[in-house]
Amino acid sequence: MKKACVITSIHSPYDGRIYHKQCKSLKRAGYDVVLIAPEPEVQESEDIPLITFKRPSSIKERILSTFHLYKLAKNTNADIYHFHDPELMIVGVMIEMVLKKPVIYDVHEHYPNTIMGREYIPSVIKVPMKFAYIAVEKMALMKISGVIYTTEEIGRRYSSYNGCKIENYPLKQMFPEGKREKDPNQLIYLGGITKIRGVLELVDGFSQAVGNAPQAKLLFLGSFESDAFKEEVFNLIKEKGIEENVSFISRVPYEQISSYVNRSSIGILPYLPYPNHLVALPNKLFEYMAASNAIIASDFPHYRKVMEDSKGGLVINPEDSRDISEKITQLLNQPNETAQLGDNARKAFENKYNWSCEEKKLLEFYHTLLRR
Repeated sequence: MKKACVITSIHSPYDGRIYHKQCKSLKRAGYDVVLIAPEPEVQESEDIPLITFKRPSSIKERILSTFHLYKLAKNTNADIYHFHDPELMIVGVMIEMVLKKPVIYDVHEHYPNTIMGREYIPSVIKVPMKFAYIAVEKMALMKISGVIYTTEEIGRRYSSYNGCKIENYPLKQMFPEGKREKDPNQLIYLGGITKIRGVLELVDGFSQAVGNAPQAKLLFLGSFESDAFKEEVFNLIKEKGIEENVSFISRVPYEQISSYVNRSSIGILPYLPYPNHLVALPNKLFEYMAASNAIIASDFPHYRKVMEDSKGGLVINPEDSRDISEKITQLLNQPNETAQLGDNARKAFENKYNWSCEEKKLLEFYHTLLRR
């Protein structure tokens, strides 16, 4: 039995991609898996052994904690190591050079683009920070055994390295086949509630749609990026007079997400055209598909390609609240069309956009690195 040590410095230990997909897939394949992750507020599962630590509260603490994480990783005496956050590159290099064990860097986003899109990073240091990251990553990848990434665009940055494209598609067991009791008037927004994800434009567009479809309901399932932005969103909802049409549920355990998405008829993804959004594919897009939701998504090349391939939804200009309103109204007032789009999306999930397809690639990549 081979032992795999998975490491994250910022994600929840019960993160869908890390815990419920990758770690559980490795365990089912016969690996002895241990996960090093920040201490959770509430223990949700005991399927994978956890080694926890206090979550860093600042970027400085995140960087300084890497040496502590190296010691924790070293003590697991694993056969292969798999880390998920940029600041852990130094941990990966130390493992490769000192322990002589294979290491995987799991790239969740196009990080140079992400840096440029972060509003909390002062503009004056964004460009230097971007190029510093590129330089550090390039040096680290000269030592690290393999890279996992999503989408072809992100993968182009790693064409010179030993890489594997593994998308973050949903689990089939979370969305089993069967009839779903749907609310024909409910839209759902799934994930972090942030300004760059088009939340203000969505609220504005939805308020216009309510004028044509007073029965419309919008559910936000996720956490706000800050108290200040939460206040801004609630003030806009009050200003538009749609308090009775909008509701919020904060973060729930990963296994419970499907129950909320399954009850909705429309899933919406109104991300604004920030650099990282243009090259990444959010998991929530495919969770909408798994739940037979008709989808309204920003008109970006990746999103449009999925919509055209699946015939499961409509695209919008996320910066145009009138366009958002028109597409919402169209689906609410044509329930048969909405149901057909949802059925199409579900079929595409079953045939292509599910974790079973990606799991095989993950296990083969592990096998290749261990054999090498």
